[in-house]
Amino acid sequence: MNKEDIVPVGRITGVHGIKGEIKVAPYGDLEETEWTTVFITGKNRREALRVLRVRPHKGALIFELEGYSTRTGSEGLVGLEISIPRKDLPALSEDEYYYSDLVGMDVWADDGRHLGAVTNIFPTGSNDVLEVRGVLGEVLIPAIEETVVKVDMETRRVTVHLLEGLLPGEK
Repeated sequence: MNKEDIVPVGRITGVHGIKGEIKVAPYGDLEETEWTTVFITGKNRREALRVLRVRPHKGALIFELEGYSTRTGSEGLVGLEISIPRKDLPALSEDEYYYSDLVGMDVWADDGRHLGAVTNIFPTGSNDVLEVRGVLGEVLIPAIEETVVKVDMETRRVTVHLLEGLLPGEK
């Protein structure tokens, strides 16, 4: 399975308890996901692991993975990502996208200005935020109806409407 066949679905944010369970901050809604095998990815690492158990906990997911049965052993996973095969991803509704599909897309304002590329997406509780880096530096764009005009997966382009104060130096 090559790199394009797996998709990051969450970041390991800590260990949970003393039995080696890990706490994962999911990148979106993963309730429909069938958890059998996950890939631990990041820092030049890619390890396939069998999932023994997953349960929700305070907005996160707690994973029990084969081969990780102690807190000390699991601490080395913190900061890495959990990825799954693309074929195992739940189907999306119209106007929904996986974070990994948006990262790297060009972002253009609806007035024709090129803002840069999506470098990261992070949830804030009420909405996701696109982190865009380009000639204007870092621009944080809330992923809400008022700002995201169009996402074109074929051309890998996001068109946004800039609300007042979104660009660096604006007030």
